[in-house]
Amino acid sequence: MFEFEVDGIYQNRKGKYTVLSVDPPKMTVRYEDGTYADLKIELQARIWENIVAEQEAKSLSRARRRRSTSGIDTQYYIRTLRVAAADDLSLDALHEHTTVNEENKEKIKPGVRLIFYAVEPAIFFAVATVTGYPAEIPDHPAAGQPGAEVYDYPIDIDAHSDNEDYTVALDSIELESLPNFKELLRKAGNYYTINEDDFELLAELLTEVSEEDDEELEDDDEVIELEEEEEID
Repeated sequence: MFEFEVDGIYQNRKGKYTVLSVDPPKMTVRYEDGTYADLKIELQARIWENIVAEQEAKSLSRARRRRSTSGIDTQYYIRTLRVAAADDLSLDALHEHTTVNEENKEKIKPGVRLIFYAVEPAIFFAVATVTGYPAEIPDHPAAGQPGAEVYDYPIDIDAHSDNEDYTVALDSIELESLPNFKELLRKAGNYYTINEDDFELLAELLTEVSEEDDEELEDDDEVIELEEEEEID
């Protein structure tokens, strides 16, 4: 695992910070805005290594675009959804959104990467990979209507958060490969093509915030356990 050094400068989703002390499993840091925090070393090591890898990937992106490739190129899409409540960000609800109409069916193939975006709260909240071809849903409410065939496709969730506080807000990102993306993403039910660089940046941000959400839940569980032990004593 990566080892942090005292007085070393590193970075996470919140910004750059200086390590003041290391006391496993946590370390004390000071952010550029002067605030202090005690962070879990293992989690911050993963985040820092991901940021370094992302920076290296960006430096090679132009060369990668020029390079000719064989086989099927991976396709990257933002899948826009309309959600009515926070519960619609859950994993169960997410799987209910893995439908596609006849017009877009050819886009969805094994290996396609998806970023799920909720239109109303304007947040990116999940990353997934398509693992199979779409299959028609004969009993779907829209089935039977002319040109309204509906298909479902299987996905593997790479990162996900159902807590709005640990998602990626639309206003916090830029997408070079999707002109007028803020206007386009107001429309639910679409699949918008983006390039690999934009996708990987979004996926990395979502992975970081979802891991921070998991860390927060773990800390809450530890507090509850301590409170229960105190009550027993």
